[in-house]
Amino acid sequence: MSIHELSVRFAAYLARELNSDKRQELRMAYGLEVLLGEIIKFIVIISLSWLLGILTEVLIIMFTAGILRLASGGEHCSAYYRCLIGGTVWFLVLGWAVQVLNTILSQFIINWDAAILFAVSLVIILKYAPGETENKPISSEEERKKFKNWSIFIMFAYGIILVISAIIPGLNFLVLPMAIGIIAQAFTVSPAGYDFIHFVDRILTFSKG
Repeated sequence: MSIHELSVRFAAYLARELNSDKRQELRMAYGLEVLLGEIIKFIVIISLSWLLGILTEVLIIMFTAGILRLASGGEHCSAYYRCLIGGTVWFLVLGWAVQVLNTILSQFIINWDAAILFAVSLVIILKYAPGETENKPISSEEERKKFKNWSIFIMFAYGIILVISAIIPGLNFLVLPMAIGIIAQAFTVSPAGYDFIHFVDRILTFSKG
């Protein structure tokens, strides 16, 4: 049984017990599928990043991007296995890149790079967030405004953390992976990000999934 089938069946059971309508049932099914999928993806990514010696970098990138994604949304691959493969490769490559760059760049350069990445991300978030998908449309302008405001608040908090991390030597290791996590998530709500994920979706269409 696939994750999708399991989620649909459990959502149908919950809907019967709670006397929910079809729309609520579909939302529950989608939420359960995302939750189960993210748990499996998290375990796979953490295991592989630990084996590759990039666990710290990957964890920081994942949590930074994940928290921002809760508010800003963004595109997904159309099938779970594509999200699993694409997401795993994406985070491992980013984690490896951060580890390499941290060893060859001075902290001064890293801080400036992080500032540029943050500024670009903020522009993207202000212009395009929240990003909706076919499975999770934004139902009203009020809801859109709410997610936009949350996205801006999270970016403001991230900006403060980045400044503090850049100033305090013991926290310098947070600067680059946080900046990469922010820009990675901001990218997924931009038109270029949607196009890129659709491209990855087509590349990974090697079975009916």
